[in-house]
Amino acid sequence: MILAKYKLHIISFLIFLFTFLSFLPTIHDLSLSNKLYDQNREFILEHNYYWPDFNLYLSKIRQGQEGKLFPKELYSSEPHSGSLIQIFYSILGMIGKIIGLDPNFSYQLGRLMLTPILLLVIFLLTTHVFKNSLWQIIGFITIVVSSSFPKFTTGEGGQLIVQRYMEWWSNIDSLQRIAFIPHILFGQIVSFLVFYFLLKKNWIVTSKDILIYAIVGNILGLVFPPSLITLNSVIIIFAIIKIIKTRNLYPHLYLIFFVLVSLLSQIYIWDLTRQIPWIALVHVHRINHMLIPFTEYLLALGPVVILAFIGIIVSLFQKDKKMTPFILWIVVSFFYSIVFTHYKEQSPLRFTQGGIHIPLGILGYYAIFQSLKIFPKTIIYLFLILYFIENLFILKLSWDWQYIFNVARARANIPPVAYPPQTVHPLKKWMDAMRFLRENTRRDDVIVAEISAGNHIPAYAGNTVYFGQVNTYDYDRKYALVQKFFTGLMTWNEAQVFLRTGRIRYIFFGPQERERASNKNLAEFYPFLKPVYQNDAVTIYAWY
Repeated sequence: MILAKYKLHIISFLIFLFTFLSFLPTIHDLSLSNKLYDQNREFILEHNYYWPDFNLYLSKIRQGQEGKLFPKELYSSEPHSGSLIQIFYSILGMIGKIIGLDPNFSYQLGRLMLTPILLLVIFLLTTHVFKNSLWQIIGFITIVVSSSFPKFTTGEGGQLIVQRYMEWWSNIDSLQRIAFIPHILFGQIVSFLVFYFLLKKNWIVTSKDILIYAIVGNILGLVFPPSLITLNSVIIIFAIIKIIKTRNLYPHLYLIFFVLVSLLSQIYIWDLTRQIPWIALVHVHRINHMLIPFTEYLLALGPVVILAFIGIIVSLFQKDKKMTPFILWIVVSFFYSIVFTHYKEQSPLRFTQGGIHIPLGILGYYAIFQSLKIFPKTIIYLFLILYFIENLFILKLSWDWQYIFNVARARANIPPVAYPPQTVHPLKKWMDAMRFLRENTRRDDVIVAEISAGNHIPAYAGNTVYFGQVNTYDYDRKYALVQKFFTGLMTWNEAQVFLRTGRIRYIFFGPQERERASNKNLAEFYPFLKPVYQNDAVTIYAWY
């Protein structure tokens, strides 16, 4: 009774605690902002360090702050209109502007707003399965901290090293996934919130609910399609099971209607990704297909996989119907991961980002809960203690890795412009050149630069670039042309044709570009270029 009375306070504290823990690496990174080893460098706050995508998100946020609801693809110079893709980030930019935040902090605001909501949704799901307040709280903690098995390796000196499996995939990490990338958090929140309401209403959707469900489903599909695809598949399978058992289609018509209407968002995306420049979003998955190393993936999910498997067996043996939807969620997630391993229209790794640790955690905890009927409480509590110790140890390993990365990044001073650039903070002069572009050029002026500057310019200057990441339309051809241009291997006529057909107005010539040009000035190759800005690190040329 006492625990039930203070349950809300305990959960509120735990939500705050886990949010704080997940933001610790960001807080630590900020604490180093005035402690950079190289005083010629400028601190910029980033997240996740998967550099092509992070600046893409910032470019959409910046467009939102500039009043554009439907953002354009600034990493390709082909003429096109804005779209509903990434509208989530343009709205986030508008919210950030209202309270005076720049794009970087607007992105962090998205994480800060959504993380507690996701944690609350996880707790709501535990309350549906477990009725005892103590077990609800323990179940919530179990789901949130579930981590990788420890990976034991040896260093060059023969010393024992303990690591996590799939360290390169941050979404699998228990500390990083709590406050993860905003649109992925949004996808998990909406899909599991709809899932929760369907559970509470025994999978009955009424005529009063259908409009809200349809709107929410399409928003979900636009923001993070894998979450909608997973949710819809679970709904369809569950509806089919119910229809077969009851031999009554009518109660489930609105449920099926919701799935069909929510597919409008996927039809829109399907049509859009057949157009330039968005066709590159599909093309990049075909040529750079990111596969799941399934054995390592299961080890990265950790002990909860074994517990969840036991939970599935127990629930099927006991015919516990309330666990069926959670089983379906896991089955569907793995099904799409396998399908898109062979069908290269999408990366199978995207279906690991839908929050599979949530149903795994619920089923794993269900197995522990059911084991109370067989084993003494002392053994179960001892197992839980050991389980939490292992998971918290892995969580500490994640913190150690991020701490070391932040410190190394703050101390780094070579090369002048790194590739990928997130391994070192940018030069102040390099960023000054981007601020010049932001303040003195039009947003539709196209800039050409090497890959690092090209990736940053849309995020920090707001301009369109000729190319800047792997999602750039016709990336391979453009990459080859940019190399040839900066190497000085084009004739004057070829260079002018290149600039004209690429709609290029300005050339960003910094350390990376100068290295490509063998430390020569670009005007030595192309004297028709006119410098309009120059500092110790960067020259910006204009072409009229």
